[in-house]
Amino acid sequence: MKLLLKKNRTRMKFLIIEDEPYAAQQLQEMITAYYKDAVFYPIIDSVEDAVSFLKKERDFDLIFLDIHLSDGQAFEIFESVQTNRYIIFTTAYDQYALKAFGLNSVDYLLKPIQKDKLEKALQKFENNNHSFYFTKNELQRLKQILSGQKIYKENFLVAFKDKWIPVSVESIAFFEIKNGVVVGIKFDKSVVVFEERSLEDLASQLNPHLFFRANRQYLVSRKAIKEITQYFNGKILLSLSLEVSDPIVISREKSSDFKQWMGK
Repeated sequence: MKLLLKKNRTRMKFLIIEDEPYAAQQLQEMITAYYKDAVFYPIIDSVEDAVSFLKKERDFDLIFLDIHLSDGQAFEIFESVQTNRYIIFTTAYDQYALKAFGLNSVDYLLKPIQKDKLEKALQKFENNNHSFYFTKNELQRLKQILSGQKIYKENFLVAFKDKWIPVSVESIAFFEIKNGVVVGIKFDKSVVVFEERSLEDLASQLNPHLFFRANRQYLVSRKAIKEITQYFNGKILLSLSLEVSDPIVISREKSSDFKQWMGK
């Protein structure tokens, strides 16, 4: 769908808050194709500059706001300043589905922005009287959405014979690859087989604050770590509260990340 050129509109003023210059330029060109006489303020690329601008300038109609900026996330702007202008968020991540936010005067576009999607967002803007104020509750909801907090696994359903057995993530001390199969060793020393999973798959579903990928063979729970020993060549040797098949050695390249993780 091509954008239709709107010749008879009053001059609209736009503010683009975006830390990717090329993306900002493309967006500006597409808006100009829709609003022939569109006026643009200088592009802003940070939370700090956005707050400073919005505290002084109110004479614009619509904000295009990137969720991730050079110095923080978009919701931080509205912790410092309020605006009654309509906002269209832009994001490269589908997980930020702002339609779930449930506000008629907030919209979002996925990058790379498509012309037909932009046109629909601008039409929605026109139908909502061009204005919107955040309440404290709405800001909190927006903050939760934009923070992109991932929901991590708390339980697994594991196949066993003709049944499915629930296994709590907290009950697992570590995961390891054994004979080509991933198994989880629980704190009670029982073994859970994850036949159709890989350590990479498990690591992506578990809270990274609670589990650390020590090496190709082991994914360990913070609660299971009993002792940390400086190994040769800058490596680290882990001792767990349970016996393991092989020594758990963290490479010199990952040792710094591990120390930071343990210090959190």
